Amino acid sequence: MHDLKDYTLAEFLSEQSTNFRSALPLVHSSESRNLPRIISEGKISVTPCDTFTDENLSYFFHGRPSYRKAYDKPKDWQLPFVLLLKNTCLMNMRRIFPFDSGALFAGRFPKYLSDFKPEGYELASQGNVAIDLLIDIFFGSDSAYLHGKAKPVDEVKQRRNLGISHSEIEALCAIYTRDQVTADDRSLTIEIQSDADVSIKDNLIGIVMPRPYFDDKRLKEHLRAIKGLQIKHYDVYPLSTESYMAIIYDLVKDIYRKLGRIDD
Repeated sequence: MHDLKDYTLAEFLSEQSTNFRSALPLVHSSESRNLPRIISEGKISVTPCDTFTDENLSYFFHGRPSYRKAYDKPKDWQLPFVLLLKNTCLMNMRRIFPFDSGALFAGRFPKYLSDFKPEGYELASQGNVAIDLLIDIFFGSDSAYLHGKAKPVDEVKQRRNLGISHSEIEALCAIYTRDQVTADDRSLTIEIQSDADVSIKDNLIGIVMPRPYFDDKRLKEHLRAIKGLQIKHYDVYPLSTESYMAIIYDLVKDIYRKLGRIDD
């Protein structure tokens, strides 16, 4: 009785189509102490992963400058920086998840989603098509996705004819609308993993960093040599890491506007 099949997200998306193409770039964020090494080496290197423990991976988010580490009183080198890169820079997408995989495996999502098998939410076999579908189906536009404004569950159900065979898809809708969610904004962010080093040469299009790094003359010389690079910085105050995130989002959005990646 194939009509009573329980669809995974991957199976559901494989049967969907869209004319939408996301214009948002890849985003890599980390502690600022890692920025000089990345710029000097010209690559984002894979490192041992604490979720997929037998693998070396590098992590990216699609379009949204989400950040993993939080400190109440961060030192300058613990503050976040953000790199914006062309979507074509990844030689291999090891995994794509519609949310932060670390939060899933750490049990920070509600049971209505975490009871499903994680592999059903893994979308690397569909590549960028899956990313376009996720944004189109669940948000409707790059701007809505960037701002975390997901479509209501009932709207998605009606437009995509979701029924009892689509519980896993409805669970994702609920996560995106923040139903019972205590995890941070990474629950709204498409995650891409690479199992190979990623070159930033000819791929780096934007950067956001704290003021002390922006003011460093040696780092500034390296960045000025990158043609067309959009550079933004934020000032440092006695604040927690989380307090800087809204500022970083606004600076990233300014870059997107300047590059014509987003309208509002």
